[in-house]
Amino acid sequence: MRGRREALQMMRRIALCALPLAGLLTAGGAWCDSRRFETPVAERSYIEVDGAGRNYFVHFPSGSRAAPWPLVLVLHGAGSNALDTLSMFRWIEASDLNGFILVGLEARPPRVWLPTNFRFNPRVWNSGDPVVQEEGILKNDDVAYTRAVLDELSRRYTIDPNRVYAAGFSSGGGMAQRLGVELSERFAAIAAVGSLRAQSVAPRNPLSVLMIYGKLDPVVPYEGGTRVTPWGDFPGMPPVSANTAGWVHDLHCSGDAQTAQPNPQVLREAWKDCDAGNEVQAVTVSDLGHHWAGSRPDGLKESIAGPVSQSFDDTSEIWAFFAAHPRHGAKPQAATPPTDH
Repeated sequence: MRGRREALQMMRRIALCALPLAGLLTAGGAWCDSRRFETPVAERSYIEVDGAGRNYFVHFPSGSRAAPWPLVLVLHGAGSNALDTLSMFRWIEASDLNGFILVGLEARPPRVWLPTNFRFNPRVWNSGDPVVQEEGILKNDDVAYTRAVLDELSRRYTIDPNRVYAAGFSSGGGMAQRLGVELSERFAAIAAVGSLRAQSVAPRNPLSVLMIYGKLDPVVPYEGGTRVTPWGDFPGMPPVSANTAGWVHDLHCSGDAQTAQPNPQVLREAWKDCDAGNEVQAVTVSDLGHHWAGSRPDGLKESIAGPVSQSFDDTSEIWAFFAAHPRHGAKPQAATPPTDH
């Protein structure tokens, strides 16, 4: 088992060094840094959905813990993939520390017969984002794919149905929000980083929602306006406050937001009186661009994605939110704080 795991890590390093990212990465080959893969990678699994083969990646937490287990699905951003995201965003460490099963879902590129490429053939979720018009993306039923993965995981493991969660970044954050609407019966809570929801309908079942925004994000402009991406510019984007207001409205949250500022760069707004005891939170990180706060280097230049930030740790904060928000009626779980990076 150990030899297989080390071989997988080596293959991942070789593949990353060969990726042609069209000049979007910083100098010095940050994506080829072998130190990013010191933790064990997740194991690949395969499933067929509507006649198409799809991958997903499972990491079972280390140590001995009693079932049933919480489950966290992680959805990568456009142009990325599941394994890089689980490592880069430190989800594997969080899984081992807190004892939840971790699954990296993986989107398909628009041209599946060609190698994936950040600029010209990126993996993108069919989240309903109106700027995504590639036929090869729109034909993917990523909701059905997620449902099929959840069904398969429930057959393989003893999953706690009251503690199933989804978290995503960018395109994956939009997809996590779509899942919160269209698969709300399967999730206790979702979290979305650097993304907007495309769906205008309310979820059939109440759930808790955490949104994290970078105030300096050019891809999801905080005040609205033109979205600037490596794939083009798109005007007419709404402010992130409209996205938050949509969830507050759809989950029938009452009263004004409770605000807190855990540090000078972070503002947290929380609506705690929502349907069935659920909660909506919106976190603004003032020194953050289009990145996952607190992650390992993602390689994107500041000129493209805005500044990185260590003012907030998205992964540990998202897990703390999930642990505190099981499906209504279940007992909350205490989150274990991470060690220094």
